[in-house]
Amino acid sequence: MPTVLNVDGFQVRILVPPREHGPAHVHVWKAGTVLVINLPGGDQLLSLRNVRGMRTADIVAAFRLVEANVGMLLQQWRKYHG
Repeated sequence: MPTVLNVDGFQVRILVPPREHGPAHVHVWKAGTVLVINLPGGDQLLSLRNVRGMRTADIVAAFRLVEANVGMLLQQWRKYHG
């Protein structure tokens, strides 16, 4: 599971096949908590998929971090998933 972005305690990771599946998304970890954010593509918008234990303020910060880096994250997703 490569870490593709590491900022302010957030580690943004992309799981690799065969464990991973579409649609394009990233896992954002911080202090033992995690959330999954779907990346935009086709008719899908940037959206929150799943949250485990993360505080609301950290969810907002993580979403903004992904939003600010969405182009690079999509490029990384394609690097690992074709």
